[in-house]
Amino acid sequence: MITSEYYGTLAEAADYFSGRLHETAWSDAAAADKPKALRAATRIIDTLNFKGFKHPVYELLEDDENASLSEIRAAEATQALEFPRGADTEVPEAIRLACYEIAYSLLDGKDPEIELENLGISSQQLSSVRTTYNRAQVPIEHLINGVPNALAWRHLRPFLRDEDAVKLLRVS
Repeated sequence: MITSEYYGTLAEAADYFSGRLHETAWSDAAAADKPKALRAATRIIDTLNFKGFKHPVYELLEDDENASLSEIRAAEATQALEFPRGADTEVPEAIRLACYEIAYSLLDGKDPEIELENLGISSQQLSSVRTTYNRAQVPIEHLINGVPNALAWRHLRPFLRDEDAVKLLRVS
């Protein structure tokens, strides 16, 4: 069983941010908040629709291409997170970096829902508090998918299933 609460490690994240410019949201965060941010980032990542299968499902289907749906579901349940996938036995570096970048954005106060909502604001007024929205604006791809960080989105994008693809499972 592959278990982890988030992608990467705290030590790896600290190392990543030690070489990153503008890293104060990470370095100034309380020690207790860093794993929380990584867990939240991992939940955001795991809501996306990725190509292929979780590693245990991939192994099952390699051994028995006629595996039943219940066997597939049982194999899927042995791995809590979406990665590793396919033949990979490790989480790809791009996924770990995306997790760190999303965690950084969350620690920096970005909320994907608020960011998406703010895209529609066309004007604001302070006196008598007025906000005007333009709902015709096309949302930015990463925000519409709940990812508050464009760099993280660029790391995640190659792993995503084509939005027009349909995932089929044969039930015996």
